[in-house]
Amino acid sequence: MKTSVETLDGNAVKLTVTVPAEVVDSAITDAYKEISKKVKIPGFRSGRIPRPVIDNNVGKGYVLAEAQEGLVNMVYGDALDQAEVRPIASPEIGELDELVPGQEFTFEAEIEVRPEYKLSSLKDLSIEVPPSATTDAEVDAQIEYTRDRFATLELVDRGVEKGDFVLLSFVGKVDGEEYDGNAVDKYNYEMGMGMMPGEFDATLMGTKAGETAFSEFPIPDSSSNPEFIGKTATFDIEVHEVKAKVLPELDDEFAASVGGFDTFAEYRDDVRVKLEQSKAVGHSQSVERAVRAALAERIEGEAPAAMVDSAKQAMMRDFMTGLEQRGMTGDQYLQATGVTPDQIEADIAKQAKTSVLEELALEALFRELELEVTDEDLDEEIGKMADSSTSTAEELRAKWEETGVISVLHEQIMHSKAIMWLMDDENVEIIEKEPEIPGTSDSTEE
Repeated sequence: MKTSVETLDGNAVKLTVTVPAEVVDSAITDAYKEISKKVKIPGFRSGRIPRPVIDNNVGKGYVLAEAQEGLVNMVYGDALDQAEVRPIASPEIGELDELVPGQEFTFEAEIEVRPEYKLSSLKDLSIEVPPSATTDAEVDAQIEYTRDRFATLELVDRGVEKGDFVLLSFVGKVDGEEYDGNAVDKYNYEMGMGMMPGEFDATLMGTKAGETAFSEFPIPDSSSNPEFIGKTATFDIEVHEVKAKVLPELDDEFAASVGGFDTFAEYRDDVRVKLEQSKAVGHSQSVERAVRAALAERIEGEAPAAMVDSAKQAMMRDFMTGLEQRGMTGDQYLQATGVTPDQIEADIAKQAKTSVLEELALEALFRELELEVTDEDLDEEIGKMADSSTSTAEELRAKWEETGVISVLHEQIMHSKAIMWLMDDENVEIIEKEPEIPGTSDSTEE
């Protein structure tokens, strides 16, 4: 098979493919065999119908058209690999000549390909990431989180305060009308957790057991029910009990109850070790995300719409698969989070565009550094995958070459080598900096 590539305007090329006569004849033979199995002609067994009979009953032109379609589909992937063309959309194949037995066959395809952009510069690449070392504040925060989980609830004879648990009943209405599920009886409600709008919590503040309260407020845009947005919600609330959260003392007894430690000091050391182990993985991921983003800012080009659409579809499939694995439907997710389908689609579209730009930037870096993907690299990756497969490395490679997956693996190796270069602090300045916490700035307002 012969291939040639002509560069067209934009990110497009014209791929010309010439298939040898023997391959053409083989495709025609295969077409006759398949049609012989499918058609029913009296007096002939399926799969054993002579060519002249098929020509008379089905038409030779139909057979050659079937052979032509099968031939183009069969050789297209190999032609892409041979010509080193990386498509990002389906090809536009012009009008095809009819196959002629014993003669080679040529077809052309116009293909939108992955653009090979350049980077504006590799100088002064710098990123900021959270510190890799675990701080005392992080250890304290983790201990406080565990302490909160082991808290007990204690009845109190006072008004409701922030952080309390309130056993309450209420009847809600929207614009004076009852709605499905509007009545709640003796529900243990935790203050300040965002289960209800802030106005609801504000109404309860100071209310004692045995007292009632009335809350009224406009329903916010974040409501999970679009029909309620902007209408007035009212709640007649009855408070049955008020319970305060009582935190355990941070002592040796607490350390024994949460992890079987002899002393609180041993427990604290264990918390630090586990945080450092977790943070080591998280820090590496943070660095990779930051260097990818920094590099993408220097790419000279836009993300092609076809690549963004493809990435968006893949991310949406992954999102829905993730919901299914958690036993949740799309509607249940929308109700639980209060987001809309449009918001989800917009977020995924933004992520898809970012991902595409980062990939193109990594490939630009790969080319600028004059790196290579060798057969040894491919063999190593295929070998790793074969270790967790029932197929051998040779079988996997043959299958992937036939289906065009090798080109995808080639791209993954390109990305990995570029990321390895970026993760080296000799190439990129990695600044560890504590994230700013709102309200802790030293600046003053004048």
